[in-house]
Amino acid sequence: MPEHEPEQELGPKIADAFQTKADSARGLRAQGMAAIARRRVRRRRQTLITAAATVVVAVSIGGVWGAIGEPSPVSTSAGDSKAAGEANGSLDSPVMPRPDAGCPAQHPIEKAPGPEAVPAGIGLDVQMPVYGLQACRYRLVPGDPMLLGAAEFNADTAQQVVDAIKVLPERNPALPVFKCAPSAAQANEAIVLRFDTALGRKEVWVAYDGCASVGFFTGSQTFGLYAAPLKLFMKGTVRPAGGIYLDHLKGW
Repeated sequence: MPEHEPEQELGPKIADAFQTKADSARGLRAQGMAAIARRRVRRRRQTLITAAATVVVAVSIGGVWGAIGEPSPVSTSAGDSKAAGEANGSLDSPVMPRPDAGCPAQHPIEKAPGPEAVPAGIGLDVQMPVYGLQACRYRLVPGDPMLLGAAEFNADTAQQVVDAIKVLPERNPALPVFKCAPSAAQANEAIVLRFDTALGRKEVWVAYDGCASVGFFTGSQTFGLYAAPLKLFMKGTVRPAGGIYLDHLKGW
């Protein structure tokens, strides 16, 4: 019977131990790689959820996002449109006076017998709402009439002008305001206020020069000339240097 040697029995045990350790190490590596993969999947899922939430928020506030996640330069919200309109002076602020402002180069007031002779159907009913205003200043010198100045105003200012006119006392247009020389009786210039209404363009003729006819003329009513309405639209090129009646009127 062969002699039992401990080294022969120890060799297989050591080999088995090394094999077991190697298998354990491989298992740990596999588990570690699986954990890493799971973490990467969770991160990708969180990234997608965050991106989706960002798009939802962007759409809810009316913004348009580009491919790189920057806000679009084109606004899609009503609030942004209003802000842009206010910045450009197109909504709530009066438009600055400018040379043309849509006023016709020639107007019936230039050939009328006087600034009180508003043709039928043109005059404004001062009880009507108005939505805009063109103020046009004309020279009435016979043989040399012309447009002297113009300005546009928004709906708020237009309504303020009408409200300031309709509370003025009415006067008899046939009576002169005060006596003056015949050479100064007729006006050398006047202003036409052209209002936007639901019935189209309606006008008030404003006479402030001369002394034969002075006031706000609508064709059916004549209101006395006072400073409150004048200072709302006598701006820029629409503002006259003076006038026979204006020289006696304060506050305009």
